[in-house]
Amino acid sequence: MIRTLASTGVLFIALGFDTLAVAVGLGMSGLTRRQQLRFGVAFATAEGIMPLVGFLLGKVLAQAVGDVASYIAIGILFGLAIYVLREALFSREEERDYRADNWAALVAAALSVSMDELAVGFSLGLLSVPILVAVLYIALQAFVLTIVGTTVGKRLGYLFAERAELVSGLALMLLAFFLLAERVAKI
Repeated sequence: MIRTLASTGVLFIALGFDTLAVAVGLGMSGLTRRQQLRFGVAFATAEGIMPLVGFLLGKVLAQAVGDVASYIAIGILFGLAIYVLREALFSREEERDYRADNWAALVAAALSVSMDELAVGFSLGLLSVPILVAVLYIALQAFVLTIVGTTVGKRLGYLFAERAELVSGLALMLLAFFLLAERVAKI
């Protein structure tokens, strides 16, 4: 139980750094307070819904594949870590323009930010983590970190956004290794 809570906590922290990185990029575009709130609500909504969708898919797969489910979850977390690290290390500055001037762009930005949560929700379903608490925490964290990130984004610049993504990717990778070691130790 304590290990599951610790693992879940690390996972949430990693997601938070990813959201913070995007929010810093948004803040650099000079958002008004109203725009910050719109992004905060949009990100919280998308990041709250996506893990639920992933969780439900993960639960179905966990029932279908049994004991292999935890290894699939670990593989997904590891793949997500590689993706986040690649984005942090190799994305170009022009790819970091997060400005959304209309509702369609706002929804697209929110959905793009929440793809990590879809994968995480899938893993949570495979690992049988309580989803309602997880979804509420992820949504609240997304809102708060979006507001914080957009507020300080003008001052901190791209360097901080890239480092936050890097920390997020490393945390996800460490979590995947920890879960794998824990699973192998049970054999």
